[in-house]
Amino acid sequence: MKRLILRLTGLMLVIVLCLGAIGWFGQHDKVNNALYRAYYGDHGVPSVHRDVYEDAAATYDVDWRLLAAVHRVETIFSHSSSMRSSVGAIGPFQFMPRTWLGWQYDTDDQKGDVPEDEVDLTDLALIEQYGGLGRDGNNDGKADPHSLVDSAHTAAYYLSEHGGTKADTTDSIRNAIFEYNRSEQYVNDVMSFYESYQTDVSYLPDDKASATQSVARYTIRYLEWFAGWV
Repeated sequence: MKRLILRLTGLMLVIVLCLGAIGWFGQHDKVNNALYRAYYGDHGVPSVHRDVYEDAAATYDVDWRLLAAVHRVETIFSHSSSMRSSVGAIGPFQFMPRTWLGWQYDTDDQKGDVPEDEVDLTDLALIEQYGGLGRDGNNDGKADPHSLVDSAHTAAYYLSEHGGTKADTTDSIRNAIFEYNRSEQYVNDVMSFYESYQTDVSYLPDDKASATQSVARYTIRYLEWFAGWV
């Protein structure tokens, strides 16, 4: 009898966990983003990105910590569950394709989305022709919105052009962030990380360098698989 009760209790527990999992994983993007935010967001800046931030920041006279903060808010250091937003923004720093290529490019989508099989977004000649923002940060002859280096340089360029340099006031930097993404909540989020990085920034090792990160990574990969299965 005791064994039967234990089995029934175990079965009920499994059923409850499965039902809870189905309801929880129905919010796939929220689950993944929450996990990434909890781990990457609360444990500093990836050390492998710092050189990229510093190089781009030095080129356009912005604080590398500002770039790190923007990258953190935009895609959680390129660890979002999707690197394409619901409105079509792409890449580590989430540029609309038409912003990258240039708004002079004629397309039916007024929000700025451009199908990537329609035109080569990395073509520097086209970017110049259409007045785009895309920058070739690593001098490989193209400006790739999916490249961390190129998108970091482009973000630094944009922020500097809108009053986000190291010499600008805090209000000016806030305005530059607002121009990057027209949301007061977004500005507050970026400024919160930016200010925290000024006084206390820790550097995460390579994604697979620590046991803790490996566990977090494999846990998230399992959850992604499970969410797709259910």
